[in-house]
Amino acid sequence: MRHLIVPSVDTQHWLDELKTRGWLEAGLGILTQEDGMKAIPLADLAPSSTDQFWQDLSHIDIVREQESVKNWTDLLDEKLYQEFKDYWPRAYEIIGDILIVKIEPEVYDHREEIGKAMLNRIPNIRLVCADNGVSGEFRVRDLLPVSSRDGSIDTLTKIRENGNNILIDPTKAYFSSRLSNERRGNLDSAIELSHQLNRKITICDPYAGVGPSLANLLCEDGLVDSVLAGDLNPQAVDLLEQNIDHFRKKKTDEISLTVKCQDARLWAKESEYQHTVDFLLVNLPHQTVEHMGDLLPLMRRKTPSLIRGWAIIDRDDLRDVNDKLTNLLLHHGATDLQLVCQERKGFSASKIIIRIESSQTFI
Repeated sequence: MRHLIVPSVDTQHWLDELKTRGWLEAGLGILTQEDGMKAIPLADLAPSSTDQFWQDLSHIDIVREQESVKNWTDLLDEKLYQEFKDYWPRAYEIIGDILIVKIEPEVYDHREEIGKAMLNRIPNIRLVCADNGVSGEFRVRDLLPVSSRDGSIDTLTKIRENGNNILIDPTKAYFSSRLSNERRGNLDSAIELSHQLNRKITICDPYAGVGPSLANLLCEDGLVDSVLAGDLNPQAVDLLEQNIDHFRKKKTDEISLTVKCQDARLWAKESEYQHTVDFLLVNLPHQTVEHMGDLLPLMRRKTPSLIRGWAIIDRDDLRDVNDKLTNLLLHHGATDLQLVCQERKGFSASKIIIRIESSQTFI
């Protein structure tokens, strides 16, 4: 079932909006995500995720207990079910052909029974995993396979976003579907820049992860001349290279490609990359503003260029961030500067997610 993902502080506003329009799925509660965001179930009548009404809020599919052909709990031993009836999972997340479920401590010892019952009642799922949160520097999911339809416990899977298939492994590389609408916007901005320059463009994605931001761009014929991309996580880079190979098979024109597993702040110190980038993507939300200055020497000089990214900031800091980035860009020689720092959605009670989009010509 499709769910609207909203910040906790905005939940009541969106509930009121959905109820008024008849777009709230009746009889189902609101779910709390790992990051504190709220998932509101949408009725079939609700418009598609691309509709402007949603203000670029993300939509994700979550299987609810009521959606199964029969309740998976019907397959549990009745005595066991009654003993722990308040603790059985009531919602799950599906990524590709993997079902991820958070299992309460009270029933964790019964995870195999849970997994087998879910496989039996929920079609198109290969693997059920217990969700033990995120871990490590790269914020990967700690998943424990509990039941498999075919005996495989491989967590590599494939999702489809904006018409493109993307390989992901949530135990090896971070991936979020919540920026899918923003990633779609990258393509529109890139096409506009290419038309303005009257040529193909060079794109840099220094925090690429498994490559979702590059999917639409690389699949567009006549748009991209070369790409510089990478990530600090070596396992993400492995998946990035596989995905890029797949994206390029859809194209008829050639692209020069460089993929690096390195701190992107070092790239601008290499002369071969300085002043070569037309379109810079900066998707490191908690550190976008701090890293920007180290990336600007990559930007091409004397022709229009574009920077697009996202940042998580304190609610009261929007003007300060705008001023800081303005001064930074001007210091690096930006002329004809048009910088927009716009709130896109709430992140928590005290923080917001902003889109940063800057067009300029560096001298």
